[in-house]
Amino acid sequence: MTTAVDLPSPVASPPARPPRRLQAGRLYWLWPALTAAVVTGYQLQRPQLWRDELATLSAAGRSPGALSRLSENIDAVLVPYYWVLHFWTAVAGDSARALRLPSVLAVAATAALLAVLGARLFTVRAGVLAGLLFAVIPSVTRYGQEARPYALAGLASTAATLMLVEALRHGGRWRWMSYALAVLSLGGLHLVALTLLTGHAAVVVRHAVHTRSWRPFPPAALAVTVACAALIPLALNGRAQLTTQLGAKPHPPTPEGVLHILEQISLSTSVGGLLLGLCLLGLADRRARVGALTIVLPIAAMVTVSTMSPIWHPRYLFFVLPLICLLAGVALARTPWPAGLALVLVVGMLGLPDQRFFRGSHEKRTAELVDYRAAARVVARERQPGDAIVYKRDGWQFADIAVEYYLGADTPRDALAAQSRDEAGGYWTPERADVATALAGDTRVWALIPDNVTTGASSALSPPVLTALQRDFTVSRTWRVSGFDIQLFVRR
Repeated sequence: MTTAVDLPSPVASPPARPPRRLQAGRLYWLWPALTAAVVTGYQLQRPQLWRDELATLSAAGRSPGALSRLSENIDAVLVPYYWVLHFWTAVAGDSARALRLPSVLAVAATAALLAVLGARLFTVRAGVLAGLLFAVIPSVTRYGQEARPYALAGLASTAATLMLVEALRHGGRWRWMSYALAVLSLGGLHLVALTLLTGHAAVVVRHAVHTRSWRPFPPAALAVTVACAALIPLALNGRAQLTTQLGAKPHPPTPEGVLHILEQISLSTSVGGLLLGLCLLGLADRRARVGALTIVLPIAAMVTVSTMSPIWHPRYLFFVLPLICLLAGVALARTPWPAGLALVLVVGMLGLPDQRFFRGSHEKRTAELVDYRAAARVVARERQPGDAIVYKRDGWQFADIAVEYYLGADTPRDALAAQSRDEAGGYWTPERADVATALAGDTRVWALIPDNVTTGASSALSPPVLTALQRDFTVSRTWRVSGFDIQLFVRR
């Protein structure tokens, strides 16, 4: 979070330096960074890849040409992130740990920058406690252990806010260029996170009023204009694909949902309630009141846009969580160090049940685990040379991507594949219409049927596939694992 209330003008006296033992030379920002890295990195590989991460896995592993074809059909707004993962996995591999490590590093860097931002605007104590608070919140673990762009967008949000503060305080071409680059990164990683600019605009206006100087307006406007202009192609492609990815019907939050927004962003009822209380206490510091708009205005903008477009989801607001923690850190800094650290520990303890859940599953709390690993183990244990496999893949479960990932070269032949996903430019493999002909030479066929992604209820193969199997094959064995029905058909 930023504040322009007391941002000094170039002729103002410099702020008092923190005690020597807490100055930058003592690396005060390192403690929040290490805490975030340890908390988020613990059991990093334990939650298995879920459907969104399987999409990341599929996209990141494609050739540049295949990735370009994918962006023409779906996930255009995520292509900058996919390019990051494309180069990363070429070096680090595609294990769950490797796929998620950029997100871990992002939340660690966010905690560090949050400490620096707090020290710039308030005190070192406020910054350090804000960074430590951020590190122990359940949603930081959830998105820090996910191969998706939300953690990186949180880093870009914090960096952009810090760059804005530095540019307003000290001016200079390079600082404004750094701010423009941070805004560009923010939009490239998560386009809707550009709603943060509504809060930044309020900070710039308040700074101009406070200093009675409108000089920052031209460079601020130029930086934002250049960054947003570069993002126009991304936004247009994303707009064209909006219905495909999110549906056509807007689904704005209910008034009750808005009131409990901190619970939804933190992914914890108890932690969200405590955060709300700390933020309200933080507003007692008049320097924080304008900065609070960097939280309120982006949320208000998201709510407003969601009445016209289906973009609402609490995880899309993760980028404001560092700023929420900074406001809470201002409140914590009003206590002595031991008391502030004890309160951070209390938040961490309150979030332990949520932390435990997210280290076991990335699914919704009310949803059954879709156990891709267990399904792949069944096939690996019982398969024979020459086996074929068919999938129900008209939903978003990506069972074929998961099985190919876990079994590799031992994956049974995809009997109905008419074209590869890379060639088709999507996540769904086009299937042959002549099912009986496709299965003519097979004696054993596996059927992998994930539950309905919306209802969680058992599903079934498509009628043409089921009809062909029932006519020429008999069910030899069936298995049920969490989220999947598995059947082995043997030719009559």
